[in-house]
Amino acid sequence: MAKLRNVKHELFCQTIVAGSSREEAYLRCGFRGKAENANNYGSMLLAKPEIKKRIGELLNNSASRAEISRKEILERIAEDWDTCRRLGQMSSALKAGELLGRELHKMFTERKEIGGPGDFDSKSEEELKKIVQEGIKELGWDPGPPKTLN
Repeated sequence: MAKLRNVKHELFCQTIVAGSSREEAYLRCGFRGKAENANNYGSMLLAKPEIKKRIGELLNNSASRAEISRKEILERIAEDWDTCRRLGQMSSALKAGELLGRELHKMFTERKEIGGPGDFDSKSEEELKKIVQEGIKELGWDPGPPKTLN
């Protein structure tokens, strides 16, 4: 479906998709009437089949553009990372690398403590090692053979 013929109706649909309430959208589109009735008039517009259909189309289009935008943003971050490294702007290069690592490889995740104070005090060293090894396996890391300090 192409744009609606009624310019105010098209603008109303676009304003709704942008996140405005029906009352705000009605008032922003230049409809005449008392402001206190804008919510009711907005509801009446939303009930029209052509308005519902157009809002659905706009939402579908914006969802597909969001996925394309994500890809483009990642490409730009990768380009910025290369540029910053060439220019010697290491703090910017590190930040770009961090963003890429977080998004593409789930690296640099925020850490949070599990359990309350003293929850691990009663555990033996073997139990603690087992808990750590299970956590490492969940992350998909291969810990390899255990290392000794001696």
